[in-house]
This record gives sequence, structure tokens and C-alpha cells, in this order.
Amino acid sequence: MVQVLHKRATTTQAIRKRIQEAEGSYAQLAKRFNVNIKTIQTWRNRDFVEDKPMGNGRKNSVLTLEDESIICKVRKKTWLPLDDLLDLLKRTIPKLTRSNLHRCLQHYGISRPPKESLTKRKTQKFKVYEIGFIHIDITDFWLKKKKYSLFVAIDRVSKFSYACLYENKTVESALDFLKQVIDFYPYQIHRILTDNGIQFTYRCLLKANQPKGKRHPFSQMCLDNGIKHKLTNFFSPQTNGQVERMNQTIKNATIKMFEYETVEQFKLNLEDFLNWYNMAKKLKALKRKAPYDFIIEQYKLNPKIFNKKPEHHCVGLNTYRYP
Repeated sequence: MVQVLHKRATTTQAIRKRIQEAEGSYAQLAKRFNVNIKTIQTWRNRDFVEDKPMGNGRKNSVLTLEDESIICKVRKKTWLPLDDLLDLLKRTIPKLTRSNLHRCLQHYGISRPPKESLTKRKTQKFKVYEIGFIHIDITDFWLKKKKYSLFVAIDRVSKFSYACLYENKTVESALDFLKQVIDFYPYQIHRILTDNGIQFTYRCLLKANQPKGKRHPFSQMCLDNGIKHKLTNFFSPQTNGQVERMNQTIKNATIKMFEYETVEQFKLNLEDFLNWYNMAKKLKALKRKAPYDFIIEQYKLNPKIFNKKPEHHCVGLNTYRYP
């Protein structure tokens, strides 16, 4: 078998073995094998004869071991795509670039997510709509031995999102959330897509139990505001997949990452996350723009579909100029 030695090695594996087995002082052995005393000391203190790997394996890396540790922990916790991971860590590690981030992930063997997260199902593309197509859904979770319901809304095109927490998921909660959604979005909402829950439709009831000649309050409020209420097919949650994915994104950033003493702490964290998501999160679907930046572009292109200027959503000083 061919030996692979360090390019500046002065001994072979056979000589190293003889050094380890020989008797005598370091000076005597150094003279016998015609090597430096430090070489004798090195191999006498080792129980192997192969060269030991030196350094971190990556030359000229500007990242410290602490930086790499942070990158690995965040990567394994979130498995975000490369660009999203860069946006998340850039403020913590200013010298981080896309290239050295990719090299770091490759070095630690985490450049690709686990196989179980790569499974894809066959899906069909959505029809092309203007902004104003809202997906709404409800997700439940437990906090301090109490169950809460989180109503979530996301625009299919702009990805602008809104959420509100309720102690129960009743028709009254759904109506209150719909009022907030209509007031939250600065442009006209033309369609709302929900599942077939009793909060949104009578469709889930048996025909004998469905009120005759009566429209569901949620559908009626949509109709009163000029909104078309659409429903998913039964056993087809992927139709409302955008908001289902947003539910998981919110949970990953809140209850799965932090522990809350009170529900008020969760609400504050939820508000902070939604502000960051809407104002600063760069999305691939929007060509690396934040949802708010996309809405500003749409306002400049077609201001007629807006009920009000979107600037009131901006946190802090407004820097945008309108025509």
C-alpha cells in the first residue's frame, strides 16, 4: 500500500514504528535515526504512525470557529435555503458572504438538507392573479396547558401576511379576523380561499343540517365587501398550501424556538416576526424582494387597485417617494 506522507516529513511509517519501540534517551535516538529531537519526542508520545491532519482543512478562511459554530447550529435548526440563511446571519456575521457560507456548509457536510426534507409531490401551478387573492387558515397550538387558535392570512401574489391569536375558533372569531384582514391590506381584496371548516362554510355539515336559504356569515361578509369566497376541495389541503406553509413558518419562528411565560409574550414576538417577514424577508418567489417592497412596486404601476397608500405599514421613518 502506498504511504501518503506530509510533504515535509523526515521519517517513514516504518521508522516511526522503530522510534516508538526503541530504547534510549531522546538525544541518543535522534543521533541514531539522524532526525531532530522534537521528531523523536513527537512519535514517542503517539500510539500511531500516520500523519495527523493539521488546521481546519480550509485555507484562508475568514470565518472563525465561533462563526462556523453559529452557522452550523442555525443551519441544522432551520435548514433554510442558502440565500435565506445568508440574509438571516449577515447581521450577526458581517464578513459572511454567499461563497464562504457555501464553503463552510460543504466543509461540515450540511450543504444539502436531509433526504426526508427533499421529498416533493406533484403539484399544479396556480393561475395568475393580481394582488388581492388571500389564503386564510387556522392552526392550533398549546401554551401553558391552554389551547389557542391562530388565524393566518397570506396574499398569494405579494406574500404579505397577517395573523391574529384567538382563544377559540368560532364563527365570531372568523368574522372578527376577516374585518381585520380587510382593514390590514392596503389594496382591494377580490378573492379569499379557505378550507371547509365550520367557521367559514356550512358545506361540511350534512345536507339535512345545513340551513336552507341562508348564507354563511363569513361568506355574507365577503359578499358585502365585494369579495369572492372560494373553498378548497375536500381532502385537498395542498390547494391552500401557501397558508399551510406560512403556519409552519410562524410556528418555527415562535413556539418551536422560544418558551413563553405568558400569551402576551407570544403576541409581541409574533408581531415582531410578521414585521420582519413583511418588511425585510427576501423571498425567492418575489425575485429576492421583501413583500412590502413588492407592494410598493405594484402601487407605482397600478395605484387604482389600492384603497390607501401602503406607507402606513412601514415601521419607522418612511423613505419611499410616491408620484
